[in-house]
Amino acid sequence: MKWDNILSACRKYECFPSVERLFSACPILIRNYLTLSSFPAGQLLIEAGSPCGTVYILVSGRLQAIEEKAGEVPYSFFDIVPFDIVGDYELFSEDTESFVTVQAREPSVCLTIPARFYLQWISADSAALFFRTRLLMKKLSLQLNSSRRYLLMSYEERCTYVICQEAGKVSPVDGIFRLKLNREFLATKTGCSLRTIHRLLKEMEHKNMLALSGGKILLTSTQLENMMNGLDPYS
Repeated sequence: MKWDNILSACRKYECFPSVERLFSACPILIRNYLTLSSFPAGQLLIEAGSPCGTVYILVSGRLQAIEEKAGEVPYSFFDIVPFDIVGDYELFSEDTESFVTVQAREPSVCLTIPARFYLQWISADSAALFFRTRLLMKKLSLQLNSSRRYLLMSYEERCTYVICQEAGKVSPVDGIFRLKLNREFLATKTGCSLRTIHRLLKEMEHKNMLALSGGKILLTSTQLENMMNGLDPYS
């Protein structure tokens, strides 16, 4: 796909100015290796432990990064939104394998480029490297602030936070969010024991914050909204 065609296809996306800025001085030879690819929800882009072969620049949709070695249960630990770039952290740190698994959380569109050509270009393009460094610093600062806020939460607030996150990944059916969250998953995410998770869920059910049925957590739109409002100080 020619660069002019890629630019034309990207004009409809909000991050188009960032696309133009990042690649403003990119050599034609490198641009020729760029492709604009669409990924359906659930599509695997990067697998943890695999060689770092491709860099993905998200222009539309949403991806999620999954930590495979955080405990007994893998879990999503941050979302990736336009104009985030994945697959180059390892290039900068000179690691040969990917840190995390990345998959499409919803239908997404990415600019893709072979990792070796990306590194060859960005290491010689000071403007692009500075722009990428700013993006990295902003992302890392947001993650650090989020982690600090999370540490200040009680176990119940952490549990509520995780439930709200997971509810945002599913669509309600007949006005009900049905979440397949087992207690091991919640314990791993919140850092507390299974016994504590069991007690918290029962207390939340007693407070009419949610319902438990057949191993699932059920939420109405009103209950979810109330949960999210209760987390406002941490947003």
